[in-house]
Amino acid sequence: MTDDSHGTSDELWRWLLGGLAGGAVVLGLLVAAYAIGYHRGQNSTTETIAVTTTSRSTTTTSKPKGLGPVHVTPALVARGKALYTSDGCSACHSLSGAAGAGPTFKGLAGGTTTLTTGQSVAADDAYLQRSIADPDAQIVKGYRQGIMTPAVAALGLGAKPSDIRALVAFIKSQR
Repeated sequence: MTDDSHGTSDELWRWLLGGLAGGAVVLGLLVAAYAIGYHRGQNSTTETIAVTTTSRSTTTTSKPKGLGPVHVTPALVARGKALYTSDGCSACHSLSGAAGAGPTFKGLAGGTTTLTTGQSVAADDAYLQRSIADPDAQIVKGYRQGIMTPAVAALGLGAKPSDIRALVAFIKSQR
């Protein structure tokens, strides 16, 4: 009778070491992907403008260059819908009015939104564009800061005004 426990032990060690090596490679790739996404978000081009609010104070806001009023066209709405699906917006923002990790897009555009500061702001084109490009600038009451920022940074939306405009057109189409 031979003792096969030594052979089984060697196979187990090889399997464990192979798993650890594979896990290290996956972890390294995830860290690299995060770093790339983070740095892309840091390189977004912004300009600072002053905005007077109805609460008799002046706030400084950040607005990506190349943005202005968004004229809704079927092509722009279709592109925005595709981005809503492919960029993962649908995971947090509903179209039905249902609560999610982020505010619903149903009826958002053109309405008034209350922020965590208690201030009410018009959900106009400028507000929607800024909320996409710099999501932590103004947080809607009932929602948490820091949820959307990593996604925006990873997608590089701050440097893609055409994508922001398409998303705003899509949001404006959700009545």
